[in-house]
Amino acid sequence: MKQTTYSNQQRHWAAAYDVIVIGFGAAGATTARFAADNGARVLLTDAAPEGHEGGNTRYAGQVVLTGYDFDKMKRYFKQLFDSIKIDEKILDTYIRGLVSIPDYFKRYLEVENPVSYNKVHRDPDFEEFANGLSPEYPEFEGSETVDLTTVHDGYFDASLWKALRHQVTKRLDQIDVWLASPAKHLIQDPATGAIVGVQIQRHGHLVNIKANNGVVMAVGGFENNNDDIQNFIGVPKLKVIGTLYNKGDGLKMAQEVGAKLWHMKSYEGFGFNTGFTFENPAEARGKFILSPWPDLSNGSIFVAADDGSRYVREDENGRHGHAFEHGSWKNPTVYTSPLDL
Repeated sequence: MKQTTYSNQQRHWAAAYDVIVIGFGAAGATTARFAADNGARVLLTDAAPEGHEGGNTRYAGQVVLTGYDFDKMKRYFKQLFDSIKIDEKILDTYIRGLVSIPDYFKRYLEVENPVSYNKVHRDPDFEEFANGLSPEYPEFEGSETVDLTTVHDGYFDASLWKALRHQVTKRLDQIDVWLASPAKHLIQDPATGAIVGVQIQRHGHLVNIKANNGVVMAVGGFENNNDDIQNFIGVPKLKVIGTLYNKGDGLKMAQEVGAKLWHMKSYEGFGFNTGFTFENPAEARGKFILSPWPDLSNGSIFVAADDGSRYVREDENGRHGHAFEHGSWKNPTVYTSPLDL
């Protein structure tokens, strides 16, 4: 088994760091900067080449969920989870983070005036979800405290990612950044099972890097791995609109050392409609409609598949890619063109 191979191999350490962070997205950038601030020598490694690092944070809308009342936000989130069990302490920690986002931006990202989405962009007809983003579920108790925060008045411009990356580049005396360097395996101590290092593919070679105080996995998902998509989600394929470097490597590394998986069948389609990400043969990433076409909901346009059948409900509004079906919000149907079969 790979777990045995990478635990008991005769190891030669090419380098040693206090902390190794796998993945240079928002989570990885944040982990690396705070580890450095606490005196650690950090290696931050990512599979993407220079100019493509950042994971999906680089391509996302650059908005961060915020709340202004802890108790109301907690009630709101419990309704989102519905019958799914969630640890109370984990939920409390998460909600405390959400209600402190504006202060966090000021204190840690050097953003003087964080922007409230609701105060700047709230539409008079906001209860119609197609006209707004926050809250996505206004019918839930506590929704009046839900907001979004941005680093400035702008979207889809990588502004949040740039602010996070800046905090890493300010600390390059303590953080080494390796790009185009995918982590391949976690290395365990054969006696204790503790993770003591990472095997990384660097300049065409596999190198073992020691972690004196731990490894943080801030890897992305598996949306660029078609086998994982079919195994976990049960659809033929999904078209990626974000990073091209989330290939499920973190899942494999975690499973090798005995990790269990949880809730692997849920995914996020693009949130305004439930079926409009278009294949673009000229580029690897898909194309999507940034905001709903007004004519889609008044009968002026029908979207047809290659066989002439109606492709999707044009008037159906999604909530972060989820569609309402039989009493709950679920992943939307993934449609396959006859030409894909």
